[in-house]
Amino acid sequence: MRVQLQTFGWLLVAFGSFVKSEANGTISTSEFQNILPGQHVPPELHIRIDMQTGQRQARLMPADSYNQPGIEVVEANVANNEQKVFAVAPQPAHKDQMQELVNLVLETGSRMVDRSVDKRLEQSLEELKDIVYDPKQAERLMDTPGAISALLSIGNPAHRPISWSPSTRRLASIIVGTMVQNNPELQSKAQRAGAVPALIHMLRDETDARTAGKHVFALSALTRGHALALEQFVQLDGLRIVSSINPLESTVFRGENESAKLDMRIVRFIEDVLNPEFNPRIPSTSASMISQFASVWCTTLSSRLTSSLEDVDSAQSERPTYERRLAYLHSLELLQQAYSDTCKVSSGFKDWIHNELARVKHVSDDEYNQALVNFYESNV
Repeated sequence: MRVQLQTFGWLLVAFGSFVKSEANGTISTSEFQNILPGQHVPPELHIRIDMQTGQRQARLMPADSYNQPGIEVVEANVANNEQKVFAVAPQPAHKDQMQELVNLVLETGSRMVDRSVDKRLEQSLEELKDIVYDPKQAERLMDTPGAISALLSIGNPAHRPISWSPSTRRLASIIVGTMVQNNPELQSKAQRAGAVPALIHMLRDETDARTAGKHVFALSALTRGHALALEQFVQLDGLRIVSSINPLESTVFRGENESAKLDMRIVRFIEDVLNPEFNPRIPSTSASMISQFASVWCTTLSSRLTSSLEDVDSAQSERPTYERRLAYLHSLELLQQAYSDTCKVSSGFKDWIHNELARVKHVSDDEYNQALVNFYESNV
């Protein structure tokens, strides 16, 4: 018997959704629990949705429900005007689905670019992107011989004679970053497979701002909190290469909005690399190089703020936004705290801060005003 969706009551479904985890906690009981916004829900859980409020709840799947095929009504009780409750049994897992996707990645990643299959490859990567939010599937993909190399090849903008489309390259980096994010074991495997130098070169050669942002995401996911990957990134001159990419002045990237987003991603990525709290086990040689770079980056950030005001301040709306200026100021503040001996700002920059405070005195952006005040008070 098939279920027709109602506009009221609880709908129970027996397959999870792959959602990037932004909330802590897992569902581990047989009683329904509320699913928090952004919480990762493994596909083996029993999920129900309140069709009136949209609230989702989940519990462990009943042991006797896994082999029920199709979508069937398990229970439907109506009494005394109570809400209807539908329980929907899980569909059988398609064991070969991921393997089919991986086979296409392996095939296309090891040959010359064929634009006739670009759309098919992009669709497969979209599906694979959702699948690898599951750590078990991410590990399975990482352990597939040649998979990580194929993804890096697909994401390479310098692929000869032609490269895959920007959207396809973008998805390849998203998958790599998603696989290794917050997973030390997979970070190690990707690092040993040569992902660090490959991603540095991909970012250096990228001509699409939005796609470059995803290369930054993959690099960040790979190096954050992983001493060996970060050391390799530093030793390969990654800091200089990444910091030399200035989307505000580059003639390579098109689209002001995407260039602005890329600029902030680069600033925040370098901030993470330079933050000792994120990388406490970095070897002393690399730590010395990072400390020296911090001085250069301080000068770079302050110079961009003072000499590229219109670019930094550009916005799509009539009222200026200060999101990127905030990113610059927050990075400078962190660098001064972590590298007080090397991160020095000039007297000219202090004067700029003073003048900027006067300029935005009546601007209704309290966060930006407060950031200026904090920076001024700590440097005067």
